[in-house]
Amino acid sequence: MRAIILCLLILVPAAAAAQPARISDAVLDAMKIEAIFEVMQEEAVASGLELGDSMMPGRDLSGWQLTLTRLNAPGRVLPGFRDRFAEALPEAQADAILDYLEAPLGRRIVELELSARVALNAPDIEEAVLDRLAQMRRSGDPRADAVARFIAVNDLVEANVLGALSANAAFLTGLREGADRPGFLGQGSVLDDVWAQEPEIRAATQDWLEAFVTLAYRPLTDAEMARHIAFSESVPGQALNMALFDAFDVVFAELSRDTGAALARLMNSEEL
Repeated sequence: MRAIILCLLILVPAAAAAQPARISDAVLDAMKIEAIFEVMQEEAVASGLELGDSMMPGRDLSGWQLTLTRLNAPGRVLPGFRDRFAEALPEAQADAILDYLEAPLGRRIVELELSARVALNAPDIEEAVLDRLAQMRRSGDPRADAVARFIAVNDLVEANVLGALSANAAFLTGLREGADRPGFLGQGSVLDDVWAQEPEIRAATQDWLEAFVTLAYRPLTDAEMARHIAFSESVPGQALNMALFDAFDVVFAELSRDTGAALARLMNSEEL
């Protein structure tokens, strides 16, 4: 079965117009979290339709598309994400985080990151960017080292791989529970099935992250890139990073389980 890869990237967008009641909400609104979740909804629907087609070839997927759209709607997923993020974010670091997000560089970075994420959903863009990164490495371009440094400082590969494995385990659990019949998807354990996907997930995650960081930060000067990395290395930057991954992991594990159960129900109904 095709692995579902959920890349939980750290995005640093622009400031919100109004100050919410919780400072954690102010941080998320400064990141334009609703816009991020709208893009992620589109990505989830596209990957879910591809998965549905592979598991139910030739069947009408219009109902499945509506289910995916509903399950991944920002209005459904975002409230729980906000609450979890509020629990995980140290208030002592929140002011420094907001200062960075609301600065001109943070405002510029959000537009670059959102544009890059959308662009990478188009065919062949990821491959083209990775080809360019390979050329940068061969020519000794220091930006290639900066891309690697940013990914390492934020622990993006390991965090995304672990998040994807957790989400996949939740998806398979929901799929088996939703099927409500013994032996569905075979007799192997969910953990074994998930770890079998780890090499594929790791390779795809590494490629996507390198393409994303290369594309998003291409317009930045070397000095601006250095400032961005320095923030990521700081105590506030690390606190933001950890809180985001904590919230994403919890919320998307639950969402993945719901998605697996919904797909199982659809498969059962088609077999009747």
